[in-house]
Amino acid sequence: MPMTDYSHLAEEQPILKQPLFWLLLICAVNFFAFLGGHSLWDVDEPNNAVCAREMLLAGNWWVPMFNGDYRFDKPILIYWLMIPLDALFGVNEWTARLPSAFAMTGLVLVIWGMTRRLMVASTSVFRDNSTACDNAALIAAGTFATALHIIVIARAAVPDPLLMLALGVALPALLISYLEQKQQPSERMPGLVIVAYIAIGLGTLAKGPIAGLMPLLIVAAFLTLMGDWRSWRLFHPFKGALIALAVALPWYVAVGILTHGAWLEGFIFHHNIDRFTDPLQGHRGFPGLYILSVLLGWFPWTGLLAAMLWFGSWRLKFLREEPVRLFMLCWIGVYILFFSIARTQLPNYVLPLFPAAAMLMAYGWTYASTEVRQRAVHWLVWTALVLSTGIVIGGGFGLEKQWPGEGYYILAMLPMLLASVWLIWKKQWLWKRNEQSGRGGIILAVAMAVSMLLLAGWSVKGIDHNKISNALAARATEAGFDGSELATFHYFQPSLLFYHGGRLPMLTEVGAVGAWLVAGKAVVMPQEALELLPKEIIPYLIVHDRVYGMYARRWLLLVSLQPQTPANIPTGKEG
Repeated sequence: MPMTDYSHLAEEQPILKQPLFWLLLICAVNFFAFLGGHSLWDVDEPNNAVCAREMLLAGNWWVPMFNGDYRFDKPILIYWLMIPLDALFGVNEWTARLPSAFAMTGLVLVIWGMTRRLMVASTSVFRDNSTACDNAALIAAGTFATALHIIVIARAAVPDPLLMLALGVALPALLISYLEQKQQPSERMPGLVIVAYIAIGLGTLAKGPIAGLMPLLIVAAFLTLMGDWRSWRLFHPFKGALIALAVALPWYVAVGILTHGAWLEGFIFHHNIDRFTDPLQGHRGFPGLYILSVLLGWFPWTGLLAAMLWFGSWRLKFLREEPVRLFMLCWIGVYILFFSIARTQLPNYVLPLFPAAAMLMAYGWTYASTEVRQRAVHWLVWTALVLSTGIVIGGGFGLEKQWPGEGYYILAMLPMLLASVWLIWKKQWLWKRNEQSGRGGIILAVAMAVSMLLLAGWSVKGIDHNKISNALAARATEAGFDGSELATFHYFQPSLLFYHGGRLPMLTEVGAVGAWLVAGKAVVMPQEALELLPKEIIPYLIVHDRVYGMYARRWLLLVSLQPQTPANIPTGKEG
């Protein structure tokens, strides 16, 4: 099938009327504004940022390291992106988060292009109707770029956006190729299929085997429900697997050789198999966690997504006539089912299904009748009102309970609440003008962007002082303790290591603490841990700082010994 021509978008429209301009502007506001304006959030952000820094300082491009030891949690791709940025612009919050912001911007553009191509491939009705294709693509990409969880993850120094981008390219590309080859069979491997398997290989470098497993399960579910297993060859799975392996396998082999298999064992068995079979770090979840996290994460478009799911086809007979909807439902359903079975559960695990939700919603809206659209808009505005009210009231109480006197920072979400109220008030007037879908969506998108600007530039910066690692690190440096002279006892936060630099030994024995202090070094410990130290040492302690840890939820001390401490003072090492 011939490639879709997009040239009219640039030739016939001024820049202010081009969808890509507005999508990029939305991304600039939602993903990049104030990106480095606050300190890193424990634990994932500093874990990844510290690893990239240690690899940069060691000239190491192959083995993920953290605090002088192997970091088994994630493969190499996130560090390969962070290291050059650290080298060019310095190690800071902005460079740590930049790969995620760029990845999500790329995914927004991918969703726009893939949705448009899917509309053309799915039916002949849209092949000569560029306006309908453009509208569907803009709905999918625009709602995705303004959804709450997408904005949050785009601003986090984590590898999840890289996996989302990889699968956001791979899965729609496979579906488009399937639809086009059903119409015009070809013996050659289509270019889109090659791109899909390259993306899967990169996803494997970002998050591991899950990048290959999920497309396999999704395509298998789709072919099963379509009753079309005879078309499995259209996906070229064997050649595709070789392409994906050619991208990912060299690094896995290299890291296995360099660590004598230790890294592969820790990553595959502990951080993949054990995460599936056991609830690691207490992340047990609860029934319905992922359905709830998707609906809340899709705010403010929750009601529209729910409506498109509810009012669309569900009978298999009709779904087989709508392969795009069926594929997106398989994508969403397989993800939710798979990770609901897994024992370790976190909302971020199902983020790669969000592109499917965006394309499903756009596809459903494009085909919906006027009556269904009216109902969907009703669901949209009322759900936006209820959720924004809940966020403002519940978030305010939560902030006030956590940090008394700072609950007002939730007022950053007030634009969303006001926009929802206005849309409820003007809903019928807008609908009569046939502008409900367009103008109402623009109002919500703008309100969301304003709220995100206020959150990033005001609220998060305002509560940043409650994250004490930066202050503790600065106080330790001010007291004369460099990156080799600070340790922790009964306490550890990766952000403290990020902001102080060097190594941060985690002392576990009282004798080791005493020896460390006697050597003229400093320790960060909970205040109650003083009771574990020998009583004779307490009078000679210097408390350089006392802060309340936001994550530890207890008082923390930065302590050292007086320079004139007697040499024979008991340190606990004798026992």
